[in-house]
Amino acid sequence: MEITQENIDALNGVLTVTVHPEDYREKVEGILEEYRKQVKMPGFRPGKVPIQLVRKQYGKAVLADELNKLLGERLDGYIREQKLRLLGQPIPTLENESDGNWDKPEVFTFRYDIGLSPKVDIKFGWFTKFVNHKVRIDAELVNEQITDLRRRYGKMSECDTAGDEDLLVGDFVELESNGKDIKPGGVMHEGTITLSEVKDKATTKKLVGVSKGAEVDLKPNKISKDADDLARLLGIERAAAEDFSSPLRFTVKEIRHIEPAELGEELYDKLFGEDEVKDEAGFRTKVEEDLQRIFDRDGDRVFRRKFVEEVVDKLNPPLPEAFLKRWIQTANEKPITAEEIEGEFAEYAKGIKWQIIQNHIIDEHGIEVEGEEIKEEAGNAIKAQYAQYGIPLAAEQLDPMVAQMMSDQKEIRRVAESIYERKAIDKLRELAKIKEKEVSHEEWMEIVRSL
Repeated sequence: MEITQENIDALNGVLTVTVHPEDYREKVEGILEEYRKQVKMPGFRPGKVPIQLVRKQYGKAVLADELNKLLGERLDGYIREQKLRLLGQPIPTLENESDGNWDKPEVFTFRYDIGLSPKVDIKFGWFTKFVNHKVRIDAELVNEQITDLRRRYGKMSECDTAGDEDLLVGDFVELESNGKDIKPGGVMHEGTITLSEVKDKATTKKLVGVSKGAEVDLKPNKISKDADDLARLLGIERAAAEDFSSPLRFTVKEIRHIEPAELGEELYDKLFGEDEVKDEAGFRTKVEEDLQRIFDRDGDRVFRRKFVEEVVDKLNPPLPEAFLKRWIQTANEKPITAEEIEGEFAEYAKGIKWQIIQNHIIDEHGIEVEGEEIKEEAGNAIKAQYAQYGIPLAAEQLDPMVAQMMSDQKEIRRVAESIYERKAIDKLRELAKIKEKEVSHEEWMEIVRSL
């Protein structure tokens, strides 16, 4: 078998595979001989059917199956040996896919289109600067956090009439655009409105003072901050929440009043442990430190995501787009139209471009991931998951979980890929010019919502 490569341009090429009879004949004949021992045909005893009849009935199917296996193995081997950086997988050419006589099999020639990964030059230029936004922890933000903590640890009671700080629990029903009739098949969901978070004055006026059983018609954008908030409120997907504009009818079922916890030793001990905080000044310091940790952690996550998008946009490696669109259609398990591919290709291309940049950084700087790193990362992920529910894990509990995770090759690959990506981003940060900029909490939330 011979494989040759012809590059059409920097991003596209063709692999031509020539298969000779000695590459497949022995294997095919062996399989047909096994068929002969088992096949049943009228007029012949089991195992005595002439091989010519077996070959006539099953020969083409067996040959096609064996050629497919052989081509897959040899192509994979060639790609590894030649260290080809391909995008997607080889796919048969549209014209002259193969040459050969299937009735009298001899030499076969198969041709495959390939998409070549472009070369990347990681140079941003002196004028290219990236911004790492830092949240300004000021007195107002600390006060807001203290107010929130006091409410979370306060005492809840039922009341008959809603005040401007109360929670309203009730049923949301989606209405027709006329704002009167219930929409068939529309949203019906129990949700909670926190009155202190409703910013629209007209909506607040409608809700403050209502009693149990009251029905209030509301606009969705007046009771939610963004699509994520509306999705939680109505129990729908975020994508649906982005386009949701139908009027809503809200029926009040419960009114809950929260008496904020008093500042003092009892609250301080609940939040930070016994005797960790002695007075209000120490409490404010602790709250500020916690906010700083939270925003440092979240800020790094947000910066990395924004940084990747901006790096892809600035370096913008070229792609063999026509090849990739055809490959997506060929490789997709479910039928997908050319129109659907066109609609989704821009987002898909961003992912491919980032993978190209990441692979270049990994190769250029010899980035590696060791087994112990994967185990540590897996352990940290498990601990973080349990920590969300306030459950600490001792080593004797964590170790079996990590071992179970490490027994799954898919999980190992997933964790390793996340470490590779993190290391690639860290290396890019060393190569780029990054400026830190302080922003208010509101500005920060706008940045988060834009991602």
